[in-house]
Amino acid sequence: MAEERDPVDRVDRVVAQAGRMAGWLARTSWQAASRLPGGEAAQRQFRKAEKAVLDEVRRRLDAEETFTERLIGESPAVVDGHVDAVRSAMAELLRLSTELDRRTGREHLFLSIVRQLVPDEARILAALSDGSVYALVHVAGRSALGGPQRIVLRNASSVGRAAGVMLPDLVPNYVTRLESLGVVEVGPEDPALGVQYDILLTEDRVRAAEEEVRTVRKLTPRYARRTLRLSTLGEQFWAAVDPARAG
Repeated sequence: MAEERDPVDRVDRVVAQAGRMAGWLARTSWQAASRLPGGEAAQRQFRKAEKAVLDEVRRRLDAEETFTERLIGESPAVVDGHVDAVRSAMAELLRLSTELDRRTGREHLFLSIVRQLVPDEARILAALSDGSVYALVHVAGRSALGGPQRIVLRNASSVGRAAGVMLPDLVPNYVTRLESLGVVEVGPEDPALGVQYDILLTEDRVRAAEEEVRTVRKLTPRYARRTLRLSTLGEQFWAAVDPARAG
């Protein structure tokens, strides 16, 4: 076999392999995959590929940051004889906004989203990428006399278990961050997800919130059942960044 000359080709092959494994692991669920023939080996291989992909993403992001810094350095904003880095960065964005076409503008948006993600959030997006819908609950409390509910925990979701995140207790935080980026959306309850809701209500973070409502706030726990899926922007984002489509 001829040796590959371009290291980018090797990276793209690793990215594509990681994407295929991520899709299989997300569909199977991380816990169930470990019990299937070859599942543990697939998980180990996925972690190796995942690390290689993250290293390459960091390298490319560093390269773009260096490029941006160079551009800012070429036309800096000077205030009182000193270079104002913040104003220079804004000036560069405004300059670019007059030059970018639609495709390049979308690339800048999607790259800014990638920069803000942590690995567990990437796993959640991979789990949602096939159109799956997952259970989500808000935990709230209401006094016996009525009145408005006080939400104690937002966005607890079964997607974390399916995605095999490393920090399950932070799934509500992950989902909240992804929602703020506009790549996921919370919808109405789906009765077909009854089993997911039941399991979700037994998770540690949800039980802790329930206990806080009862013992600290002296209120009656209430659960607002919702669903979680990719938003339209999230679907467009994943289509652009999906490692399985590399090359």
